[in-house]
Amino acid sequence: MQISLWNLGFQTVNFLLLVFLLRRFLYQPILAIIDERKQKVARELQVADQANAEAAALRQQYQDKLASLEAEKQQILRAAQQQAESDAASLRKATEFQLDELRSRQSSLLIREREEAERALTSHALHIGLKLAEKLLLDEAIARDPLPALQTVLRRLDALPASERERLLSSLIQQGAELVSVGEVSEAERVALQATLSSWAGQSIALAIRVDPSLVVGVEWRVGHLSFALHLRASLEKVRAETLPR
Repeated sequence: MQISLWNLGFQTVNFLLLVFLLRRFLYQPILAIIDERKQKVARELQVADQANAEAAALRQQYQDKLASLEAEKQQILRAAQQQAESDAASLRKATEFQLDELRSRQSSLLIREREEAERALTSHALHIGLKLAEKLLLDEAIARDPLPALQTVLRRLDALPASERERLLSSLIQQGAELVSVGEVSEAERVALQATLSSWAGQSIALAIRVDPSLVVGVEWRVGHLSFALHLRASLEKVRAETLPR
């Protein structure tokens, strides 16, 4: 079988023409599309890589910020704790100082009050002693002569309102008077006392005399329904009532 050169040439030309046409109208657009897609994918990958890098940077910034905030928080907490401890120590020191000062003032106040109480007690005791001494001297004089005591009683009776004095005079006339003395009263003293009493009343008044050593010093006059204690025992009882707490 012989191959015709003309046919071979014609087929070769057809083949070359077909290759040219395929390359021109098929391969080039496909290659262009493939290349375009490659570029698009590359661009998308680049954008994705850039986004990942930005995300990683943001994540690192966030972690760095968290670490900075944590360090700042710890620093603030330490500073606050140190300040609180310092304030507590200052407050404790100030409180202890105030307590010491208060104790000192209270101690000084107690000492001053005790000294004032002792001075007041000493003054009161001295006053009582002077009053008792004065009363003792007076009662001793009265004990030696009961007439001054009667004169004192009569002056008190004269100071009464008229109605009270009249009622007393009526009681005196009916009941008489009584003298309670520490010791015996002589007859002459009894007569003088009765005469003084009767002169004041304007008529004769009965006079009873009784001895009571418990009076210690002084006398007690009972005129009608009234009683006048002019003796040391009554003075001591009065002082005790005024001095002892109620």
